[in-house]
Amino acid sequence: MPILGEDVERYLKDLRPHRGPVMAEMEAIAECDGVPIVHWETGRLLAAICRAMDPVVLEVGTAIGYSTLHMAEQVRRGRVVTLERDAARAAQARDYLARAGVADRVEIVEGDARETIPAVEGPFDLLFVDATKTEYREYVELARPKLRDRALLVVDNLLMGGDVAAPPGTSTRWPDDSLDSARALNSELIAGRGWLGCVLPVGDGVGVAALL
Repeated sequence: MPILGEDVERYLKDLRPHRGPVMAEMEAIAECDGVPIVHWETGRLLAAICRAMDPVVLEVGTAIGYSTLHMAEQVRRGRVVTLERDAARAAQARDYLARAGVADRVEIVEGDARETIPAVEGPFDLLFVDATKTEYREYVELARPKLRDRALLVVDNLLMGGDVAAPPGTSTRWPDDSLDSARALNSELIAGRGWLGCVLPVGDGVGVAALL
């Protein structure tokens, strides 16, 4: 379910530029196999941030490495440390990133992020979260001590196809516990409790916040 109107969605999709062969293959595999990847616009936002900041990135949730590729293509002195609990998905990501020529900029750490975040070596300039929705807040809290001053946080799926705005009792695509998690994090980012943030109708809803 699109957050924006269908005409706007179609217009933005038509604006998308040609993708390289590896990225295009990843998009096709994700659509065919139902692999959860970020919307292209979200990937492009991450790419623009990485181009401007050249950050050391901590990504929670690699999947097949689609968002990782968007970021890794743009870092130069920076790098991407990405966390994935599914060994098969991590193997796919390694293959794609190697074929895209960015493997030397990426470290894939396998395991439950709640266990691997405390072990990774920071500090990080950018934290991107796109994994188990009910654990979002826990990821952010675990990673916070490893962030530099004024680090940037980006979180995907915070509007959940518009389901976060559904009235009580409405049938939704997303489960209640995921919706509750997204709503709580949205409120926290906007309220300024440790973050200067906003929630944008980009892709499936993207939270962007600077560490206070």
